[in-house]
Amino acid sequence: MGTFVVGIILVAVVAAIIMTQIKNHKKGKHSCGGSCASCNACSSSSLPIADDGLHRTILEIDGMMCTMCESHVNDAIRNNFTVKSVKSSHKTGVCTVTSEEPLDTEKAAKVLKDTGYILKNTVVIS
Repeated sequence: MGTFVVGIILVAVVAAIIMTQIKNHKKGKHSCGGSCASCNACSSSSLPIADDGLHRTILEIDGMMCTMCESHVNDAIRNNFTVKSVKSSHKTGVCTVTSEEPLDTEKAAKVLKDTGYILKNTVVIS
């Protein structure tokens, strides 16, 4: 009986931890304790320079959890915009789009929302 009670308590604790992680992720907080906005990973000194006449748009996207999510985001961008390349990472929550014309970020936000993701931030490099 004691093992059963300990098992129930353990399951409850694990469930509470998972729920907290999910809530924090939805709020933009990550397991490191910070948020993308505070880590300076997208500071201007670390962004790729577009000196080839192409436009690079970096989209910070909320909701990508796996490689399948990356594929959904990439397909949504490819199907709605003329792009040279698109690459998403669920680990960083970032999608980098390279195109000849500037990306319509308002349309991108709608396309992503319709696909089930939220555009949180955009950095445009021309």
